[in-house]
Amino acid sequence: MAEARAEEPRAWPVAWQAVEGDSDGFFSRLATLAVRAVLNGAMRLPQGVLAALLSGLARLASLVERRRVRAAHEFLRQALGELAPAELARRTRAAYVQLFRVTLDTERFFAEVPFARVLEHVELVVSPEARAALASGRGGLVVGAHLGNWEVGLTALVASGLHPVYGVAKPPRNRSLSRALQRSRERHGVRILSRKGAMAAAPAVLRAGGVIGMILDQRTSGRALLAPFFGRLARCERAPGVLLKRQRVPIVMARCLMAEEPLHYRLELGLVLDPAEWGARAVEEIVARINQEFERTIRANPEQYVWIHDRYRDTPRTLEAGAAPRMARGPAAHAPEEADEA
Repeated sequence: MAEARAEEPRAWPVAWQAVEGDSDGFFSRLATLAVRAVLNGAMRLPQGVLAALLSGLARLASLVERRRVRAAHEFLRQALGELAPAELARRTRAAYVQLFRVTLDTERFFAEVPFARVLEHVELVVSPEARAALASGRGGLVVGAHLGNWEVGLTALVASGLHPVYGVAKPPRNRSLSRALQRSRERHGVRILSRKGAMAAAPAVLRAGGVIGMILDQRTSGRALLAPFFGRLARCERAPGVLLKRQRVPIVMARCLMAEEPLHYRLELGLVLDPAEWGARAVEEIVARINQEFERTIRANPEQYVWIHDRYRDTPRTLEAGAAPRMARGPAAHAPEEADEA
């Protein structure tokens, strides 16, 4: 994967699309200006002051968002075992800090790091299998979890020479904020697909040899699979398994970890699910294997993971004896949402 230049004119198999929320008007625009002002101010703070600010915001969020806190505690206990109340509280606050830090780091990265210097900030660690899959020209999916800085990872793929690269995202409801975020995320050669409709666009991207990035560890409220995640059933996204089987493209597992030095990262591309091996397997098996890899990487880096997802809402604790993962049914399975944020 040789370095490329984002400014080179290149063909895009799927035309640019606005990925925006549906809430507009004066107060929405005012909220966007406020968010931008806060981000710009926070980015200029000394590291010690910023750390104190993020810690304070995390404590406030933990007090206000009680439902998310309960979900985080349930998630942490399921993944890491029984934890003392003080440790649960600490890890939940750390998850909020991680979420806030990723938001700030992403804005700083796109504002301060020129495209030509992206790979000076991102160490690439690519397995032979991942290198071969991405260099084959047949297209593929790069999937990960909310671990480290998932936004920077896609930009690093573009800087390494891959094209076209699309990320799948669900926009915030605030339309003006979603537009600002899309402009920022697309600054260095990535294009964004809306989560609703991404599956319809995916075949054209993959036929062109493109890469689609997906973040898959949140609760899926559409046509989900019930599959084990840290030993308990969760609603999981089925789209990667469907695309592997239908389009015969590989799935590459990725994580982009934050280094100690600000605005520096380590992008690891490791396990590959190749259609030659996995194409004949059930979608449920593919989803389960993806989850197993997520579990391994999250447990290895728990402080860089955002634990505040409500992974187990409305799901039974176990499958029936001997049963395989299955399609989720009930009130949460009525609105197709093919993939989560990238």
